[in-house]
Formats: sequence, structure tokens, C-alpha cells
Amino acid sequence: MTACSRISIVSPAFNAAAFYDAWIGTIQAQEYPNLEVVLVDDGSTDNLEERARSGPSFLRYMRQENLGPAAARNAGIAAATGDLIAFLDLDDLWDPGHLHRLSQALAESPGSHIAQGLIRNYVREEGCGYYCSESYRFINLGSAVFRRCVFEACGHFEETMRFAEDFDFMIRCWERGMRKWDVNEVSLLYHRHDANMTLRKNVIEMGGVLIYKRHLERLRAGKIKPLFPVEVAFQAFIGRSLWPFDHGIREPV
Repeated sequence: MTACSRISIVSPAFNAAAFYDAWIGTIQAQEYPNLEVVLVDDGSTDNLEERARSGPSFLRYMRQENLGPAAARNAGIAAATGDLIAFLDLDDLWDPGHLHRLSQALAESPGSHIAQGLIRNYVREEGCGYYCSESYRFINLGSAVFRRCVFEACGHFEETMRFAEDFDFMIRCWERGMRKWDVNEVSLLYHRHDANMTLRKNVIEMGGVLIYKRHLERLRAGKIKPLFPVEVAFQAFIGRSLWPFDHGIREPV
């Protein structure tokens, strides 16, 4: 595998046409020579389809009924042709060089299955974007690039979950011993705004209890075997959440 292995970018979207220009712009700014984008419209009622149909040649548009982001991502993975899979929600951005850095990390570490960069939260105020947090590492699919074999080994996203399906998936990656290469440069600019699905959701509403319940059920059913000592501790693999999301920083993006 080389640093220019084909990357398939999977982007689920629901009524996200307002973010389309910035989203396609941040992908183009990656200047990665071998990519495809699979945009899965999860039953939008805005003009996203119209925008996407006139998009660049590397963009593939798919539409499905509203089944939630997990189902949309699974549909995108099934349609993807790349050796590597990346994810980007339409309201988020990537730091320039993200795809080059993470694909290079995987090329230089053939024993690694996932490469992940850092995250910074940002907000938009008066038409301008500002970083509002320091950098951190936690579960956010947009900050990582995955080898296709990860999904073959760990399964896809749990479609019954409307929230935290990414957390559930990453726990399964840890259970299966997927190796993650941490890149200490910012990859994802995570957009905090009033339409965030997770805004004002508590741990139970986010499915936090359900995620650990599913983990215990897999253990008890013998579907996974606990590894002691584990190669990578759970906290080191998952990272740490950031609270509050807004640290009061206002550094231009």
C-alpha cells in the first residue's frame, strides 16, 4: 500500500445543503490525487440533491429513505471502492494535509489498521470561523482513516442506534485488537452549532449505557475474548472527551 492508495470518503447527510460548499471545498483542499466521495443523502428535503448532481467528477451521490447516520454510513461503505475509508460529515472541515498525513502513516506502518489525528472544535460567529477549543483526541470518525479490513473484521455501524454508533464501533475495534496509529497533528475541525445531533444530550440519551451493555453481552456470549494484558489500554485507544466543548478561545480558522 502506498501513500496514494485510493481513499473513499463516506459522508452521510440529512438536510445539510447549507454546508455543502464548505464541505466540498475542504475535500478539494486536501489535494489528494486518488479519491472518491460517496455522499449518502439520508432522505433530505432541502436542495442537497440538486447541489450534488452538479458536483465534481469524484463525487458519487446516493439517496435513501431516512434511516439514520449509521445506515447511511453503511450504505456508503458498501458502495465505496477504495482501499482506505474516511468519513466527513457535511458540517465539519478537515485541516489541509489530513488525508496525506494519515494515509502516509498507514503506508509506513503496515501493521496498523487505523490512523487518527487530533480534533479541534470550532464555531462560526458573524460569518467567520473560530477555533473554540484546544486540540484533543476522542471518538470522531472524521479524524481517522480506516483500512477496509477493519469493517470486515469488526462489522459495520449498528443501525438501531441513532446516537453514539461511532463509539460502539470503536469499542468493537478495540475488542478485536485493531491497531491505531496516533498522528499528533490536527485532522478534524469539529463544528459546534445549534443543529448538532448531540447538542444538549445526556449520557443516557446518547446511548452510553447501551454501548457498554452491548460490550458485556458480547463478552458473556463468547463473541469476543478478553485480552489480558491488553496491548493498548481502553482509554489510550478511545481518547478523552472534551468538556466544555467551548473553551472561550477565539482563534481564526
